[in-house]
Amino acid sequence: MRKILLRLGLTLVLACLLALATVPYWVSAVGIPRELKVFPGMELSLDLKPPFRIHDQMGLEVTGLFDTENLGTSVYRVNLFGWLPLTEVVVDVVPLLRVYPGGQSIGVLLSSEGLMIADLGAVVDVSGVERFPARDAGMQPGDVLLSIEGHRLRRPEQVSALVNSLAQERRVLEVVVRRNNRTIALQVEPVLTRPFGQQSQTYLLGIYLEDPAAGVGTMSFYHQETGRFGALGHTVTDSRGRPLTIDRGSIVEATIDSIRYGSKGSPGEKVGFFDGDQDVIGIIDSNTEFGIFGQLEGALPQSVFAQPVPVAFAHQVRLGPAEIYTVLQGNRVERFSVEIVKVVNQTRPGDKGMVIEVTDERLLRETGGIIQGMSGSPILQDGMLVGAITHVFVNNPRKGYGSFAEWMVYEAGLGQVEEIPAKQSVSREVFFCM
Repeated sequence: MRKILLRLGLTLVLACLLALATVPYWVSAVGIPRELKVFPGMELSLDLKPPFRIHDQMGLEVTGLFDTENLGTSVYRVNLFGWLPLTEVVVDVVPLLRVYPGGQSIGVLLSSEGLMIADLGAVVDVSGVERFPARDAGMQPGDVLLSIEGHRLRRPEQVSALVNSLAQERRVLEVVVRRNNRTIALQVEPVLTRPFGQQSQTYLLGIYLEDPAAGVGTMSFYHQETGRFGALGHTVTDSRGRPLTIDRGSIVEATIDSIRYGSKGSPGEKVGFFDGDQDVIGIIDSNTEFGIFGQLEGALPQSVFAQPVPVAFAHQVRLGPAEIYTVLQGNRVERFSVEIVKVVNQTRPGDKGMVIEVTDERLLRETGGIIQGMSGSPILQDGMLVGAITHVFVNNPRKGYGSFAEWMVYEAGLGQVEEIPAKQSVSREVFFCM
């Protein structure tokens, strides 16, 4: 009898250890979330079936709807068979956040003044010696080149003309850069070189410059009370695919002139134009994996919505019909039908939260689906802002990815702010070596 009891005890212990070891599997398989955010008064039920049971902080079993009437955080415990603890579910009841969906085409400027130094490079002088003039002068990637010998800079082509004109008379030139909100004066010695395949000689500094006009994108949303905005839905990168630190960047109104049709293997594009000297409508203060964010300047953009709409939480987004707002011609924001065909269960911020498919016949006829310049176009479902378009499937332009609006508004500093890690962007081809 004693041996039998011992065996039963060992079996029970092993069973408990096995159950504990498989907790992550059960949590994942059943789809139990670790954290949920809801609006006050919003219906919420996990609808778990036996042998799973949920208890509140008082130990009482929750069999119906969660209490979401009062703002605050509550912790619920999920048990297997009523006694084996599996996980905890944190329910945050937070204030309802409303924003105006965007859809307006915008021009993105990396810097309101000067030129972004994307990288430093070597220069081979006329004697065949490799030199690093910019690096030796103290320049760094990410610096904004403001002036050369007092001449302010706005376009990359100015740099070559100025350097070759001034270097004829001066061996060393004074350049002014901005780095982390500090203005620094540096002395650089241009290097005389003969570019490969050319007969003429030219002076170079050994810097790669980004055109300040990053390209055309779409505004995703703005908040009337604070003036905060979000756009693009993904990071702005340099010509080598690296995220850019945007120093005093800005957005201006853009006009769509024509559409380049998209097809399999060849993404389409909005062909738009904007003037860097026109009135700035917003200042960019962050560039993350969820888009660019900043502060609107002056009058608020004209919206097709008479009232702001609620921002959906990631767990509220469902498969089914939705709509996007974007511009195909001029400045007119239009509505188009799409289908959300995949939703990724994200309990932590991450890009590519959903996959959408264009179903609108007119949009397919005129663009072929999702095209460049459409990044940031807001996605609405059930009257709520659920996300923004981020990328197109190159081999199927009818489909593309979207980011959840919940993560985007947090990144903008709205709602319940969380710390979100900063991670094809607007179309950019120009890369200058000076």
